[in-house]
Formats: sequence, C-alpha cells, structure tokens
Amino acid sequence: MATDFSLFKQEIDNNLSALPEQVSRVFHGRGRFFPALDNINVEWYPPVLFVQCYEEALDPDCKTALKAVFEANAMIETVLLQSRPWPDVENEILFTRHASQQQLPLEFDASLGNGLKCKVSLGANRNTGVFPDMRSGWDWINEHAEGKRVLNLFSYTSVFSLFALQGGARKVVNIDMCGSATKTAKANHELNGLLDDRVSIWKKDILKSNSQIAKQSKFDIIILDPPPFQKGSFRGWPDYQKLLRRCGKYLKEGGVILAALNNQQVTFDEFQQGVVDAMGEVKSITQLALGDEIKELEVDKGLKLALIQTQ
Repeated sequence: MATDFSLFKQEIDNNLSALPEQVSRVFHGRGRFFPALDNINVEWYPPVLFVQCYEEALDPDCKTALKAVFEANAMIETVLLQSRPWPDVENEILFTRHASQQQLPLEFDASLGNGLKCKVSLGANRNTGVFPDMRSGWDWINEHAEGKRVLNLFSYTSVFSLFALQGGARKVVNIDMCGSATKTAKANHELNGLLDDRVSIWKKDILKSNSQIAKQSKFDIIILDPPPFQKGSFRGWPDYQKLLRRCGKYLKEGGVILAALNNQQVTFDEFQQGVVDAMGEVKSITQLALGDEIKELEVDKGLKLALIQTQ
C-alpha cells in the first residue's frame, strides 16, 4: 500500500500551527501511529525544521511533502535532514531561505516556551540534547516545582532544570556524565539568567555516585530519564531498576519520581510491576499524559511518563 504523504504534511502543519514559537516534536513517526512512516521524526527548533530519518535514504515523496511544508510556512528558514541508520549519521540542508547557509552545524538559541531558551546545535551529533517529546514533563515540573528540592538524573543539557527553576524550585541538582552536555547545561542556565546558588551541575557517572547523592538532603522530586541503553555505562532495565531502588532512598516522604521509559517492548502494566519489584510497595504510579503531538499506535507500549509516589 502506498504511503499517504498528505497525512504527513497535514500532521506537521497542524503541530506547527499549535506550537509555532517553541521547540516541539511536530511529527512522531517512531510511535508507529502513521503507517509506513515509523522511520521518521520531525522536530521544530524555531526557525529550523529538523528531519530525522532512521533509514539510509529519504523517500522522494516525503521530500516533496517537506518542500510543500517549507513553502507554506514562512517562519521556517531551513529544513535540515539527518539520516541516521545506526551507527552512521549524515546531514544535508534540504531547503533554506538563505542561499549562503550551507555551513553545519546550525547553532543558535531556540525558544522552549514560557520565555525560556536553550542552546541548539543541529547537524553535529545524533542527539540534540533537548528531547522535545518530554514537553508534557517540562510542563508538569514547571507547575509542581515551587519551593521543592529537585534531583535531575541523566540531565544532559538540563532543560528540565530550566523549567523547574522557573517554576520556583529552591534547589536543582543536575547530574550527567557527558562533559559537553554539562557544559551546554551551564550555558543554558546562563542564557536564562538562572545560573545561581540554586543550581548544581555535576559531571559524574550516576551509577557510581550513590554515596555522593545520598549525602545530599533528601529531594521532593526526582527526574529519572535515562537512555534505553548505552554501551559501557547503562545496561537498560537492570540499571533502571537499580536506580529506582536508590531513588526511593533519595526521596523525601511524600515526594515524587517523574520517570520516563521509551521501550516499545514494555507495556505500562509491565513497567508498573517492574517498579514494584524494584522498590517494594509504592503509594501510586500514575501515567502522565503526553503532548497531543506525541501520537502512539499502542499508547500502552509507547513512550511512557510516570509519576511514582513511594509513601
């Protein structure tokens, strides 16, 4: 059956119209909601449309649809394609309104919404460090952080921290082992006027930092958003469960863990059982709704955000 690229264009147009001025995922093909388009994600980093193709080549009809999106939306200055069949990465500017703009990476400050901005470098690495599929999590932490101590594990460029601090957090500890990410995290806080004594940014291996974290005062909120797997540093679910057990000890009574899991092989029921197996009895595990732009064929198996209360 031929792929209907009119649906592809319509989805991007609709999501750009809904969130024209902030970073967002505007086409979530990896959720398998759109037939035969599960190899494509499209993200909006105003003013750049960033197309991620998980195959070696982009379908010519897909490119035609992207050209139509570009021509219909004057706010898009450039469409950048990143072909990323593992482990290769190739970048190509498909369309631009600036004839001289061919130099990669594209580096600029992009709006996250709520008056916040972040440093963006597109066309350099596979990972942008922003993760716009976490938008509903950003909103949640912004609404619930007032007066709270927050621990942000696998913080990367610390976007969650920006929303927590803007929401009134009294302390945020960000931890990631990637030096370039923590450097960008510091720059992101400076960019937003949030680099003050409420913020700590640690370059550390989280799994090897239990004693250092445990010495901190307990936290009201813990953000747990690890990679699905990272060779040599994170083994996936076994290490996830290890961290859940530790988080239970770092958490203040009545506190909440905001946990993310992106694994199509695990249902939410199975995730809940895994949490209980790791942590023992918990008070509640509630699934946090994703943004409307994150469409999943099987909601129970797609990207999961959960609020875990242990007591």
